[in-house]
Amino acid sequence: MNSADSKYDRLFLSTAWRGHEISRGASSGDLERRLRELEQRAADLNLERETVHLAVELAALEPALDDDARFALIVLIVITMAALAQGSTRFPVAGDASREPMEQMLAALAGSGRDRLRASIAALLANNLAPRIIGRQPSDRLPLLFLDPFIAHQRSLRLERRLVDSIVALSAGERGLKPSDVRGAIDDVIARPSMQENRRVELSHEQRRAIETAATGRFAIISGGPGTGKTSIVVAIVRVMARLGIAPGEIALSAPTGRAAFRMRESVAQALARIAEPSPEDDALRAAGLDAATVHRLLGYSPERRTFMHHRGNPLAARVVIVDEGSMLDLALMERLAGALSADAQLVLLGDADQLPSVAAGAVFRDLAPSDRNHPLFKFGVRLTRNYRTRAESPAGSAIVEVCRRINAGETDLSEAIAMRANAEAVEFGGVEMTSGLDGFLDRWEREQVAGDGEIAATVEREFSLEGGTMSADEGPALARLFEHRARARLLCVTRVGAAGSDAINARMHRRALRGAKTLMRSHPFVPGEPVIVLRNDYERELFNGDLGVIVNARDADGRRFLAAVFNRGDTFAAFRLETMRDLIEHAYATTVHKAQGSEFDLTALILPDRDLPLLTRELLYTAISRCRRAATIVGDPQFFTAGVARKLERYSGVADALSARLAPPAARQLGFDF
Repeated sequence: MNSADSKYDRLFLSTAWRGHEISRGASSGDLERRLRELEQRAADLNLERETVHLAVELAALEPALDDDARFALIVLIVITMAALAQGSTRFPVAGDASREPMEQMLAALAGSGRDRLRASIAALLANNLAPRIIGRQPSDRLPLLFLDPFIAHQRSLRLERRLVDSIVALSAGERGLKPSDVRGAIDDVIARPSMQENRRVELSHEQRRAIETAATGRFAIISGGPGTGKTSIVVAIVRVMARLGIAPGEIALSAPTGRAAFRMRESVAQALARIAEPSPEDDALRAAGLDAATVHRLLGYSPERRTFMHHRGNPLAARVVIVDEGSMLDLALMERLAGALSADAQLVLLGDADQLPSVAAGAVFRDLAPSDRNHPLFKFGVRLTRNYRTRAESPAGSAIVEVCRRINAGETDLSEAIAMRANAEAVEFGGVEMTSGLDGFLDRWEREQVAGDGEIAATVEREFSLEGGTMSADEGPALARLFEHRARARLLCVTRVGAAGSDAINARMHRRALRGAKTLMRSHPFVPGEPVIVLRNDYERELFNGDLGVIVNARDADGRRFLAAVFNRGDTFAAFRLETMRDLIEHAYATTVHKAQGSEFDLTALILPDRDLPLLTRELLYTAISRCRRAATIVGDPQFFTAGVARKLERYSGVADALSARLAPPAARQLGFDF
């Protein structure tokens, strides 16, 4: 019995149809057949059967509908849930704008009967046949709102309105600083650069413009791809703010994930420590030891109560809030953050507008960082274009940058930019290459990128001494070498499931590791040397979702042997007994592209699925290839890659339109653009 069946059993129901039969009485066999078919088809949109059950229960609030209208309402409710699961906060269901998206939804949910169903949905909306469920005005307090041509969940629309209100207030705010004071503060920061590898960290013109934008107003959004210097900008903004009278304790650094927050804190601390000639303000920042927290932690989220300590009635004390990896922010979290700012606070968001948006609903960073120069928010944003991480003089690095640029532009013919290799053995691991034959490629990857040289093999078999939860200092270099080897390369997958998904590839790599283990471990879930990834935040252990670790043989002070999961903590390594970690970690030979957001590797291999999937989009391909510094190999059917480049991720959101209308000049609003 699967999980869906067991959930229905707990409801004393066998199917959504049975629930309808109990609540409304028996109806036609045709409706029963269509409901049963809908339950089966919902899985194609990554929906559970309970979704259909919920839609049936909601539709029961309209008792007077005939079978066609009732089924149309049920499907319409399911469509709104599918759209939300795919990240959209609203969905077009009427007019020309709905033609293609509705065709895709109905093809999945109704197959050959989609034309009849679309006509029924159109009649349902046109004749207002579900007034107890579907509202027609933004102020209606009903589950769904039909604001032609979109339908939306009332909660999503409410969150969007609140966020728009907050951004409008931020964009209207001024700090009242003299331009000469801002320029002077920036000039002083530039005159006292941080050093990296005995080189001055210089700020480009576009970086300076980003810093000035952040310093002068209450809202700034800075977008740039990997290697465009966003970390340097964060450090410079913090230093400029200090020179403009903001105390270290009034600056809050944050990121959506624990891993990104930890990296932000470490990067800022290291950059401040490398200032050759620090000013008194720089010394104060160093002494304060600026922390960085997840957005949830910054807002005081309580998992037990599911509430936030900071909100409109109890705002944050911080005068400046700087958030990195902004593309990961979903609508609900961004609304919470913007609403928790004090009346005079500044908000600076940094991220990559071209990257995959948040896993949950919304495309907030993209909506707030419009590329259209005519959009009223354009003046609050800066787009970074220069790549500092991948050197222009490196042919491999240049190829990666160029392919990413062309993917973003939607160029499907990349035959000149991507080197085609006949098989896995012909792959050179330089620049961007493409090959087919997953089995052969994984064989070579395991042999060269996983197994490593003799030194790595010896380290995998080595027994490390554990002292007080950390590895002994003299064993640090060996562990560092193993971590460096494991962190340099990663297999990236479009999904977790399927033969080309991360679950299957991790299982395959684990079976190889079991066969190669010197100690007989049979079906043990982890063996020494395997890479692992943390699945959720664990503040007590200071482990965060996405943190990477390695399994090692360990021995405690009493000579007892055990397996440990080890994680890098800068100059040391934290170790935890494996038996206490099993529900917190999983194998990390391969991860989904979504999981890899914010990470960097020397080499990546993108494993394409064995069939074309809607998840395979331009944004996903860009995110995957831009993760690497030296080599990106695409493994799979070139036709699927081309289809992915052509398919732009479409998330339907009302934030950008509402902001454009609210911030438009008065003359434009008088012409009817204010809605």
